[in-house]
Amino acid sequence: MSPVGGVGINYAIQDAVAAANILSGPLRESQDRLVDLDTGYLRAVQLRRELPTRTIQAAQSLMQRRVLAVALGSDEPFEPPLAMRLFLRVPVLRDIPARMVAYGLWPSRVKEGAYPAAAPGEAA
Repeated sequence: MSPVGGVGINYAIQDAVAAANILSGPLRESQDRLVDLDTGYLRAVQLRRELPTRTIQAAQSLMQRRVLAVALGSDEPFEPPLAMRLFLRVPVLRDIPARMVAYGLWPSRVKEGAYPAAAPGEAA
């Protein structure tokens, strides 16, 4: 993941939430039954996170090639591309990049009951 846009930690947290939501129940069940976890659950985590990750990486690559490389490779004052200037002037469009950085393609939320409650006497 490129540092462009500063999304690395956001995506790491979203990956962890997706993994917790998908794996917590099956991991608990496989541990209770002393059997290996079916790798299909790991594929489900990858499928859940692959499209958002590829999308943000494509956007980062585009920004790197079209904006940053041009700005850093020129001695002239920086002039944002026309599409970027239009994006910045239309509030609905202006908010899209910020939402993509903050939330990704779709929000990741911890499901209720994804984590077991602490056993009596343990810290929560």
